[in-house]
Amino acid sequence: MQIKILGSGKEVGRAAISVEYNNRSVLLDYGVNFDENDNPVMPLHISPIKLDGVVLSHVHLDHIGAAPLLYSSVKPKAFSTRVTRHLARLMLEDFLKLSGYYLDFEINEVNSLLSSIQDVKAGDFVKLSEFFSLDFYHSGHIPGSLSVKVSTPDGSLIYTADINSIDTKLVESAKIDGAEADVLIIESTYGNANHPERKDVEKRLTESVNEVLEKGGTVLIPVFSVGRGQEIMAILAENDVSPVYIDGMVKQATEIMLENKVFLKNSELLEKAYSEQIFLKGWQDRRKVWKKPCVIVSSSGMLKGGPSRYYLRKIADDEKNAVFLVSFQGKNTPGRSIIERGIYEDGGKPVKARVEWMDFSSHAGKNGLIEIIKSIRNLEKIILVHGEPESQNVLADEIKQQTGIVPVIPNTGEVISFSKKH
Repeated sequence: MQIKILGSGKEVGRAAISVEYNNRSVLLDYGVNFDENDNPVMPLHISPIKLDGVVLSHVHLDHIGAAPLLYSSVKPKAFSTRVTRHLARLMLEDFLKLSGYYLDFEINEVNSLLSSIQDVKAGDFVKLSEFFSLDFYHSGHIPGSLSVKVSTPDGSLIYTADINSIDTKLVESAKIDGAEADVLIIESTYGNANHPERKDVEKRLTESVNEVLEKGGTVLIPVFSVGRGQEIMAILAENDVSPVYIDGMVKQATEIMLENKVFLKNSELLEKAYSEQIFLKGWQDRRKVWKKPCVIVSSSGMLKGGPSRYYLRKIADDEKNAVFLVSFQGKNTPGRSIIERGIYEDGGKPVKARVEWMDFSSHAGKNGLIEIIKSIRNLEKIILVHGEPESQNVLADEIKQQTGIVPVIPNTGEVISFSKKH
């Protein structure tokens, strides 16, 4: 069994891992990253003709954004949950609209990919070929997200993809306890940090929002359209915060989730949010809404584009307003710049509005990752992906201390061989 790291080696995102046996492959995710100019960076090439199957763990672009590249001439079987498949059309069409100039695929390839997906869910088993079988687990990251076990004649591996060890408003924590595998490929996004208690962060958000509203201010909460947007909507609805306005692709994503309620922990709460909160319809609404005390939940989460960028410009100059960042803020993004430098663009004016970052991560922290590792039986090898080196080194030391296994931290392009001890 050979494991080829086609992306996510010593970087967050661009997830793409090929598991090979006897010159056939199963591909685990095929995502993109973005460079400092916001242009997409693709994973390493794999020949689609070699693929017995493609597993799409969840719908974020850093896990599915390059997958249509595999569907121009052949149509390998693909597997995801139903809600991931439905959301994938929304995400990939938007990706084409924003970055199409830089992409080597078009809508035909997106359609070809989506028509090749077989719906699976946590608990399902698929005999893929004489060399590969797949077992699926709930990963707790966003609605419909999966971890997968790949079994070959020469050993088995579990790929966690993005995984969370705590319940959130949208989904329950990962259900992977007691699984057995020879190799574990685990994300390490927060391998050097533990998150605060979720209930404390939710309380802080609600109280902070109400403080700003009481003083006549406007609150902007930039969110990722899929996952974080619905999480924040649910928290605000549960605490009866109003008025709340929703903008960007969050609306379509929420509707798709509500059509797939089986993947939600508490669909009633998201339904409450959907019915009570107000969806903005376009520029006429946008130009009015920020002028009065309210909460605006809008994509994009890192303020790189989307309506959130417009609202930021409008409210940044008044100290009674606030920007509450609730998503991961990548390097060189306006969101990270506001936190670190107090400005959102080079040469720009300082942001006078109140700015806070609140940790609503949907990734397990260090202790959660260790917990997940210890819950898997008979591990011989652990591979850390989807993390910055600083985070991975801290996690690797902790894993070695607690399990005796020295993890592998591969670069993108590296090949790791494994043969089961017979």
